[in-house]
Amino acid sequence: MPSRDLLALDFQLLHSPLDLLQRMVLLVLFHSWTENGQPFGFGLSTNGNSSSLLNSSGSSVVSKIEGSGFQVMPEVPVETGEENEKVVFSAESVLFEFIDGAWKERGKGELKVNVSTAGTEGARVLMRARGNYRLILNARLYPDMKLTNMDKRGITFACMNSTGEEKEGLSTFALKFKDASIVEEFRVAVTAHKGNTAAVLKTPENSPKASED
Repeated sequence: MPSRDLLALDFQLLHSPLDLLQRMVLLVLFHSWTENGQPFGFGLSTNGNSSSLLNSSGSSVVSKIEGSGFQVMPEVPVETGEENEKVVFSAESVLFEFIDGAWKERGKGELKVNVSTAGTEGARVLMRARGNYRLILNARLYPDMKLTNMDKRGITFACMNSTGEEKEGLSTFALKFKDASIVEEFRVAVTAHKGNTAAVLKTPENSPKASED
């Protein structure tokens, strides 16, 4: 096909009523087929009518290409480990850990107190970081767990955090909420679901001193 005719067809494709993606796909296919000496059978009219770009069945060639090139994958349910648990408390919070004599922020996100619906694993407190949902707090409640107020919007406690970091023993954590009423709600939820376990855990000796209600 003469280069003048190719340029004319290029101009018509670029200014056709199709969207940009369809126009670019058609241009690439057109040049590929003409360079290989194969006939170009779209039957493009000179009046710019988009119906000339449809095959005999009336379906878009581009749609067929896109439809046959990609397979739609089925949605896979994501398991969080909370499927058999009931949320009895939930609130946005900031998590701190007491390390080497100072508080270190661990992250911000939704804090939850979950209770096992099977009644075999007791309750736990967990928290995932906002944005990437990384688990930053995952601790079982225990009967001797003490909650200590820290300022008006904060509360501290000791627990064994099981987040995969393999840190042995108890650590002291603090939670900061947006107001004091949420602190009290958290205290009530933890106190009500401490449960009875055989393990006796003690607060770390290096925990910061604070007034306990």
